[in-house]
Amino acid sequence: MAVVPVATGVLQRADGRVLVSLRPEGKPWPGFWEFPGGKIEPGEAPEAALTRELDEEIGIRVGHAELLLRRDHPYPERTVALHFFRVRSWEGEPYGREGQQIRWVYPWEIASLNCLAPNLPVVAKLLAEELPQPPLWLIADPARVAAEQFLPALTAAIDGGLRGVILRVKEVVAPGLAAAMSVFLRQARETGVQVFLNHPEPLPQWPCTGLHWTEARLRAATHAPDLPFGVSCHSAECLEHAAELGARYALLSPLFATQTHPDAVALGAERFAEIVAPAALPVIALGGMTPERVATARASGAHGVAVLSGILEAADPAVATRAFLSAWDSHA
Repeated sequence: MAVVPVATGVLQRADGRVLVSLRPEGKPWPGFWEFPGGKIEPGEAPEAALTRELDEEIGIRVGHAELLLRRDHPYPERTVALHFFRVRSWEGEPYGREGQQIRWVYPWEIASLNCLAPNLPVVAKLLAEELPQPPLWLIADPARVAAEQFLPALTAAIDGGLRGVILRVKEVVAPGLAAAMSVFLRQARETGVQVFLNHPEPLPQWPCTGLHWTEARLRAATHAPDLPFGVSCHSAECLEHAAELGARYALLSPLFATQTHPDAVALGAERFAEIVAPAALPVIALGGMTPERVATARASGAHGVAVLSGILEAADPAVATRAFLSAWDSHA
């Protein structure tokens, strides 16, 4: 199969918006949005092709460009070898030099457009940078441990390096814990810990980074909440819908079989990788995670791993946290 090398530019303004262009009639895939760029000619360096193509397509001269992502995308008749460059400086005002429409959008808006599939993994990378994705997430459920142990265990995990928490509250929280949680959350945000709240309604007294939705809640939704949000998913369709609504991350499970959901069929590493590859948002692996399995999750394309048990219930949550983080770092 022929391999066609392509240089693509991801122009990004200071406000975070990126430029996308609409493929015009007369070209393959008309009516689809994409990042501008084109074919690298024989003997041409990717950077030189980028400069030439962006001049021809949107009338700018590239200043500084850095390689953002290198990815091969197979089509029935050929494989396209894509070189995505981030461009933060340029001369001239971009316009559709070939008559095509252009638009400045936030990364989380792109998945709602009719966008060419090879561009979507770039969106996931941009989102992971816009809201930095911790490699380890803890699903913290006050119902899983004694009330007096919950916050000390969670604090110890944070002392061990935890920076991502999904606070799952399905039962009424004791008044004392609720008040202490409000103080804890304010302190957590000051130390850079992201906390997403999994609760039917926002709790103004609990200052969280955003909300976490179940898959059922996502299916029923027609628009995104006002706050940043993540979602739990079990399929490629769920990931696609989450991206279309602007989710900043998704948990995908179960990667491995779990004791908490023994009837759920594990995706396994191969299927997990197939689902993650085209996703337009960062995907976190959940289900049966142990430090020994982190390497498999990372090799399968996960942007991080999530743990429901094994940290808060550990004898030393800080040590348990460091074990997961060390496993992730050792396979960087």
